[in-house]
Amino acid sequence: MDSKMKKILQIIIGLFVIGIISMWIGFAYGEDLGSHFSRPIGANSWTVSNGLVNACTYVPIIIGISFLILAIVFSILVFKEWIKK
Repeated sequence: MDSKMKKILQIIIGLFVIGIISMWIGFAYGEDLGSHFSRPIGANSWTVSNGLVNACTYVPIIIGISFLILAIVFSILVFKEWIKK
């Protein structure tokens, strides 16, 4: 395997890992992130809007899915080139 193919595989694996981590952050910590970002400095109690919680949950999930799709598309393209050789 030449160095160009190794670099491409590293990029594909990197995209896949970033996608998985991003989705995990959205699913596991979306509500916590929304609560953290809505807290005023020095406040003991505050309200958290559903929109902010949804944004902090779904935006990382959408970004993660996008990275996973990119990794799959790139791997299909690399596989097609590998088959041609």
